[in-house]
Amino acid sequence: MSDEVYQAIAQASYGFVESPAGCGKTEAIIRTVGSYCDGRQLILTHTHAGVNVLKQRFRQHSIPTEKYHVDTIASWSWNWVKKYPENAGYAGSKEIAQWKDVYTAMRILLQKDFVKRGVANSYTGIIVDEYQDCTIPMHQLIVQLKTFLPCRVLGDDLQGIFGFRDDPLVDWSTVTGEFVHDLGTLETPYRWIKANNEDFGHWLLSIRPHFHHEQEPDYDGSPVYRRAVKYAELGPVLVRLTHEKRDRICVIGPKSRPLPAGIETGLVKNKYKVLEPNELSALRSLILSLSDGSPTEKADATHDFLSRAYGGLSGDDRVFLEKIIRGKDQQPRRADRRSLCEKHTQGATPQLVFDLLGYIERIGGTSCKLSESVSALKCIVEEHHETSTDLKTLYANEIGKRKYQNRSNAYRCIGSTLLVKGLEFDHVIILRETDWRQRWGNHKDLYVALTRGSKTTTLLELTS
Repeated sequence: MSDEVYQAIAQASYGFVESPAGCGKTEAIIRTVGSYCDGRQLILTHTHAGVNVLKQRFRQHSIPTEKYHVDTIASWSWNWVKKYPENAGYAGSKEIAQWKDVYTAMRILLQKDFVKRGVANSYTGIIVDEYQDCTIPMHQLIVQLKTFLPCRVLGDDLQGIFGFRDDPLVDWSTVTGEFVHDLGTLETPYRWIKANNEDFGHWLLSIRPHFHHEQEPDYDGSPVYRRAVKYAELGPVLVRLTHEKRDRICVIGPKSRPLPAGIETGLVKNKYKVLEPNELSALRSLILSLSDGSPTEKADATHDFLSRAYGGLSGDDRVFLEKIIRGKDQQPRRADRRSLCEKHTQGATPQLVFDLLGYIERIGGTSCKLSESVSALKCIVEEHHETSTDLKTLYANEIGKRKYQNRSNAYRCIGSTLLVKGLEFDHVIILRETDWRQRWGNHKDLYVALTRGSKTTTLLELTS
């Protein structure tokens, strides 16, 4: 059956494939391109981690690079728009892309004959991965490509969780209406078969209708271990589960906010890594404020970043940091604090932020929760100090250097549904409140969380 789907993808001028979590979507793309497609295919996806996985799998199957080019929709579009901003009608920042404007600009470029010829001469077809994550501007861009190249899309509407109020995802019914031809469904739970846990994979496939109707499945008799835990007991429970379960483990928290600070800090002390988005959004907010903000905005952004990035700071340390960030007079007794106050009297500046990172890291008992953002910030400020290059340019360059790093290989990690989607772990622990529909996520977020673990899935309901 799978080979029939692969052939259908290769032969279609346009169409869609439904691809539930863990059922071999990446394999479908590799096999389709390697065995059934002629010419070179443009493979578009959404994350740099996804690009990495696809490239690795192409190499593992010894598929010649002449047969494919893999990129994110964002990077592929941005590379064209940066080359021809005037032709594209793009007037946004050249350092930090304004993505909505980029996709609109790329659609304009695709109406230019020289761009259309360039794309058509480079590829014989397009395959778009994770199509459920396309926003409306992205979808409109792909539809533009569909007018002159074969275009096939793979996705799963139950995993469409990236949309936000001001940038919603395209509705799956719109996708199927546009691409019309149903090229098949991938329905073998390879992720769980490989883990000798096939029953779990079939159970996940069987409950998909519940999620399509926004209903939670019945866990009685299911492979999911579910229990209620009081907040006061959560830390010790997580530590015990961590040491009970071997292999890679991920704690999955709310979609749009971090775990409670004490819980997160405790996990970091037990060698967990906090997963961060590709653009390092906490760092991005700080860089924008340090570049363009008022003194108050710079101070607020610095305070917010340091509070988010570090756990375990004492009340006394917090007071000292708050005052020096805001340029307030203080006469500290400690020599290290006094030295910082003598050096920095103007409030939040890039150099002050850099020096405060060193100060915090010398304090015993603190934990760095945003290790990647802190590492990137140090590189940016050091180069800014040496070259006076604009902070936003340095931020964009640093993100470019890091974007293909594999952030999914941490032995123990903490992430939201947004950050773990597309990743696979041996064990997952899902933390949610009893009123989870209000503050945690929706049924699609729950489906994504339940499908991340190949060996065990634990659902902890948090109570007061």
